Amino acid sequence: MVKYAQQVITQAFPMISKRIDKLVELTKWPAAVLAVLVLPLTVYAWWKLLFQVQSYPFYSLMFAIGVGLFVLLARTTLAQSALARRLIEFERDLTQSVLAFAMLHPVVVYSASRYEGARVRWLGRGNWIMLAAPYFVPTATILLWLVSLIFFQSFHCLVLGFGISYHLTAVTLQCHFGTSETRRLGNRFCWMFLPATNFLVAGLVAAFALNGFASMADFLYDWLGLPRAFFNWIWREAKWHSL
Repeated sequence: MVKYAQQVITQAFPMISKRIDKLVELTKWPAAVLAVLVLPLTVYAWWKLLFQVQSYPFYSLMFAIGVGLFVLLARTTLAQSALARRLIEFERDLTQSVLAFAMLHPVVVYSASRYEGARVRWLGRGNWIMLAAPYFVPTATILLWLVSLIFFQSFHCLVLGFGISYHLTAVTLQCHFGTSETRRLGNRFCWMFLPATNFLVAGLVAAFALNGFASMADFLYDWLGLPRAFFNWIWREAKWHSL
């Protein structure tokens, strides 16, 4: 029964997954260009977010403490240990496994090597989102936050500060030393897409630490503030000239 199910999956999924990959690949460079174009919007949203810090002083302090704790931990020998590398590799492979299943690429091999670390292999070639996801999706931050839900609210903020600091550091290290994913994506794409996207992700996490989903919504509202103001101005001018 298991072999029959595997045979059905092996035969049916490649056709669908190939179509998904072709559609997704068409969005690769538009996504990179868009990430660069909206970077000023993210800077503006961050600037507005800094003004909200004074409204949530304790939560902001706990978030900063979480960032500080990671900075202190990063200066110890533990940060350069094999365990730290294994954690980074595990997070990367977990993220890719979830995206692979979501895009109908069943994971067929999950193995660990002393020299290359854990590796995920899926049916089909895959697409740029599957390759890039570990470098902008803060999986460890999300998991740490879920675990922290059993504690009080301010501890959530500390965990989020620690988690997003880990995420940004892990992404920086992997991109600096290079991985098979970044090589397939290409340096130009990585430089265009990953810094801008992670800056946005960090802003969303910081906003969430202050006041949950409400602050995230405010961050996104401010993120769209400049284009919204521009289109409102065009609309007012059009109405004025039509009179």
